[in-house]
Amino acid sequence: MKPSLSLAASLAALTLLFACGGQSQPVETAAAPEALSARPEAAPCPDDGSRLTVTGICAGRAVNYVDPEIGLATETPEGCTWGFTETPLPNGDEAIVYRVLTCKGVTTAFEFGAGAHSAALTYTASALYGDQVVGDEPIEPVRIFMVEPADSQKVIRDLVENAPEAERAKCSVQPANASGWPKDALVMQFSEADRATLSMDEPVSMCGPYGRDEDAVTFWRIFGGYAWFFSLGQDTPDFDPGSFMLFTKGADGAWAPAA
Repeated sequence: MKPSLSLAASLAALTLLFACGGQSQPVETAAAPEALSARPEAAPCPDDGSRLTVTGICAGRAVNYVDPEIGLATETPEGCTWGFTETPLPNGDEAIVYRVLTCKGVTTAFEFGAGAHSAALTYTASALYGDQVVGDEPIEPVRIFMVEPADSQKVIRDLVENAPEAERAKCSVQPANASGWPKDALVMQFSEADRATLSMDEPVSMCGPYGRDEDAVTFWRIFGGYAWFFSLGQDTPDFDPGSFMLFTKGADGAWAPAA
């Protein structure tokens, strides 16, 4: 799968800014008012629902773009509803579209920012956890890495360098095959034989910060030419990792899922 050049350019530009001592400007979920005013009026949605601000796709129809084989979150906390939202990228030609919870008038929202070697989505609002994940050091539950077209899993394997040296040779990328997780979820973990040498009476973590943690929900997905690391912790998530899609804007101004 060929990486999106514009997302790659976004990451490269933000990385360069950090290297020069500057700070990246987080991209909020909402689009700038001037960008909206410049876009022509779209036809009403078939269900009379709203359109997403940046891509203009009908919020009620966004689920139709999700691969049904991936699987979506089925747990809905009492008093909450699922709905699609989006986070635009700095280049203006790409946006991440995904489902989040709205509970008691609060909708989960993220902003996009980049570090030295990857980008991340950081909480700006949480329908379930409020100030626990938003504050001076907000939680980053999604981290994004560029992949090599010829070997999309290489970036995951390379991150095993962050694991203890004694573990590295035991680590490999494997299908998660976990109930309730997206069907394409991947984990970096030990083989069954190597895992059997560790305690079976309690959960263990392996292969470093981007590896398998049996006491939390952490896994990888690869799509849109990028590797996405999801760290959901132990509690009910307020966003749906199986719903994540990368949309790109064509030369005609129309938005569509990245190839």
